[in-house]
Amino acid sequence: MNDPSRDKFQRAARVLKSLAHPLRLEMVCGLRQEPCTQTFIAETLGIPQSSVAQHLKVLRSEGLVKAERRGVEVVFSLADPTVTHIVDTLCGTDGAAVHDRYTWQEIATLERARRASGGC
Repeated sequence: MNDPSRDKFQRAARVLKSLAHPLRLEMVCGLRQEPCTQTFIAETLGIPQSSVAQHLKVLRSEGLVKAERRGVEVVFSLADPTVTHIVDTLCGTDGAAVHDRYTWQEIATLERARRASGGC
């Protein structure tokens, strides 16, 4: 016997588990502003593309993020707008990462400047 209310809670637990990593939360915060490529996410967050790919795979497996091919690029965006409410609740306004203050473009510029200056 399959209990619909139990299914709902199991789905909610899987969604929360998929968001249970700081980088995935940060990716979702950025993707709620604008869709972008895996390369751009990697450059912006300063992490290897292989790590971004693994995190995106987790988010896609729960239907939180979708991929769309645009020519030779694959652009990622939020597939489920309710995830924004979850992240807002989890992070709060003050703790919702740097993406609430800066756009992806500004973060990428800051990251490049940090690397060029030899900063940490």
